Amino acid sequence: MVVLSQKQDALTPELDALIKALPKAELHVHLEGSIQPKTLLLLAQQNGIDLGCKDEDALRAMYSYRDFSHFIKLYGVLTAALRKPEDFMLITEELGLGAAQQGTYYLEVTFSAAIHHRRKGLPFDEMMDSIAEGAAVVRQQVGVEMRFILDHVRGYPLDYCQRTAEWCVQGRDKGVVALGLGGYEPDWPASLYAEIIRWVQSHGLPFVPHAGEAVGPEGMWDALQFNPPRIGHGFRAIEDPILINTLREREITLEICPTSNICTGCVSHWEAHPLRQLWDANLLVTINSDDPPMFNTTLLDEYRIAITKFGFRPKELARLSFNAVHSSLLPLEKRMRLEDLFRIEIEHLGL
Repeated sequence: MVVLSQKQDALTPELDALIKALPKAELHVHLEGSIQPKTLLLLAQQNGIDLGCKDEDALRAMYSYRDFSHFIKLYGVLTAALRKPEDFMLITEELGLGAAQQGTYYLEVTFSAAIHHRRKGLPFDEMMDSIAEGAAVVRQQVGVEMRFILDHVRGYPLDYCQRTAEWCVQGRDKGVVALGLGGYEPDWPASLYAEIIRWVQSHGLPFVPHAGEAVGPEGMWDALQFNPPRIGHGFRAIEDPILINTLREREITLEICPTSNICTGCVSHWEAHPLRQLWDANLLVTINSDDPPMFNTTLLDEYRIAITKFGFRPKELARLSFNAVHSSLLPLEKRMRLEDLFRIEIEHLGL
């Protein structure tokens, strides 16, 4: 497992208190990848699934990845523990309640419905109803809003991409806001799914792919033909100055997940991560946790790392935070109300 050393003297108690108080939104977090180890073990036991480990320490020891493809393989093993509709409600509630404890007001959560339908035959309606019910509980208890991105898993048959697109349209009244594209990026560019992407766009839903993570700028150029409002990860744009200019001109947001990139080996070490350069190039950048327990991180930790590893200042953290709500896929009126709330709270913090 990657050990994330930090310059603790760079993170004062005052700065840490500010990070906790800062209003936050997160745009790139996976529902299945957010399951806490204790909950995962409980679900595996209840559902008769052998994860290959029996306690939390052993499970955390599994979260050590040789490379990105190894991470994807392990992700598939862990999703096997989810077997019943109530399992999805439980993990949705835990994600939302945990976010509230970190000062997060809004989440856009990626859900890989096709994995559970293809491998276990779980009906989409039952899964989505349970997730929506969990989100309603979170909203009622702590006020955190949750919306959902259904992603097609790269490598799955084309008919599953069409099925996922149809689920996106079908699930709008349950909080679905976009079609995503995730999984192992090499050899699976967005253009393979062009007809389906355009179909879902014709039904009023955007496309928000993962790109520029395990593949270079060419993966992002391929995705840009579909005019995505955001790109998941996208840090390899730094390799192409023309792409940087295009992202800036088109105001396309990058969902950066620093710890994830290190742990999966997509970035070799902290000094090589281009977060700061992307920020200094005046791109719209957000900070995200991706699959937090699997990378031994939280959204709060990612904001801390922005200070300790990348030298971000408090006002820049506030801008990172505001970028996330500004780049959300909430309906315009709701987004503007949330932006106003963020402005008021950020101003109250003196930023």
